[in-house]
Amino acid sequence: MKKSKRGSGVILGVIGIYLMIPLLFTFIYSMFSEWMDVMPTGFTLRAYAEIFSDGAFWMSIGRTIVISILPIILCTLAVLLAMYVVVVYCPWLDKYMKILCTMPYAIQGVILPISVLALYADAPEPFSNRIFMLTSTYCIVVLPYVYQGIRNNLNGMNASRLIEAAQMLGAGRFYTFFHIVVPNIISGVMVSAMLAMAIVFGDFVVINTMAGNYFPTAQMYLYDVMKKSSQRTCAIIIVLFCVTLLISGFVFLRGKGGDEKAHE
Repeated sequence: MKKSKRGSGVILGVIGIYLMIPLLFTFIYSMFSEWMDVMPTGFTLRAYAEIFSDGAFWMSIGRTIVISILPIILCTLAVLLAMYVVVVYCPWLDKYMKILCTMPYAIQGVILPISVLALYADAPEPFSNRIFMLTSTYCIVVLPYVYQGIRNNLNGMNASRLIEAAQMLGAGRFYTFFHIVVPNIISGVMVSAMLAMAIVFGDFVVINTMAGNYFPTAQMYLYDVMKKSSQRTCAIIIVLFCVTLLISGFVFLRGKGGDEKAHE
């Protein structure tokens, strides 16, 4: 048993090192002005000083965080309410909901934002508002990931049986679903939400097509800097990685604290 654990740890360690190598070299390159030989030359932190002193950079990160979180919250609430109806009242709708929620997988790249613009560009407010269209489009983009996470966790804990048992003890269906079932699947929901957030956080096609200069995010800022300085580009990539890492760590610690309280 110990050998298998050690073997698993070694494999995970090797994979982790392999995945971190590109990030490590990106970090090294961001701190040097030239890398024309085996070793880089001209150590400098000018790239970091420039982006940290640029207010547009921090504004772009703030916009990215907002446009990443808002669609996920809206989509998660909608899917939870829909799954409540499916689990409690209409189990036969599950297969149709699965087809509907996984359809965005088939909509590739630039097709979705162009279609939305063609349909709603001349529509009345708020449907023609670029931010409204962008939020709604991202809800469609993250829908399959949010749905799969919620559905898998509900199936794993056999939510229908749990609701039936709670009803026998006098609890209502709505109360049972949102006060007993949902708290028990919240960790799985958060994992799928973080995956969805990573997808939106790194998106460029949708935001560039639909919003452009109306709502410049971190990816738009990165695209502009790529034309000017490779060192600043690498520095921005490292900072964005640290931001996503901090958000993931915060969510993980919050979820861990919630699980400990639930067990108590």
